[in-house]
Amino acid sequence: MEKATLYYEKIKKAVENTIGRSMHTTKDFDYLAICIRERTNCSISAMTLKRFWGYLGKKNMRQPRLDTLNILAQTLGYTDWYSYCSSDSHHTKSQSDFILNNYLSSSSLEAGAELRIMWHPDRCLHVRYEGNNNFTIIESINSKLSANDTFTCSLILENEPLYLSNLIHEGGEPCHYVCGRIDGVKYLIIK
Repeated sequence: MEKATLYYEKIKKAVENTIGRSMHTTKDFDYLAICIRERTNCSISAMTLKRFWGYLGKKNMRQPRLDTLNILAQTLGYTDWYSYCSSDSHHTKSQSDFILNNYLSSSSLEAGAELRIMWHPDRCLHVRYEGNNNFTIIESINSKLSANDTFTCSLILENEPLYLSNLIHEGGEPCHYVCGRIDGVKYLIIK
């Protein structure tokens, strides 16, 4: 794979990670165009984004213009395309950024609410909200945590690591734990 193509693929993935959404549908590209405009005050049409991502098929794929690449780099917090390419950290997330991911605030839950928290490769927690940012694990699938463990958590961000505070694991001393450190977590309210 030539170097430019490699950088194109990396910036696509970095942009998807930043906005917390993969580009699979027309609505995804419409959403991306809005996010880019909000972050950079510049516009890229959803059609241009579809061509760059290859959504319209290989025959409609075009070499992106430098203006398009500059705006995508600015979406990630870089000055322009060249600063993105020359950065040692172009393959990692920015040190600080606005959060656009779906999120769940514990304060929005009622006591007794249940949810699933999932992360790669096949980890899942079924938890019950006890109130005051406290949770009890009902079931743990392929995780180091156990049923009846308790923890504190005030915010769950999709596609970001989940940090559990004051974890009481199997009756031990309180500690902290991270779920989905690399790829982040997903959540689903089930009750």
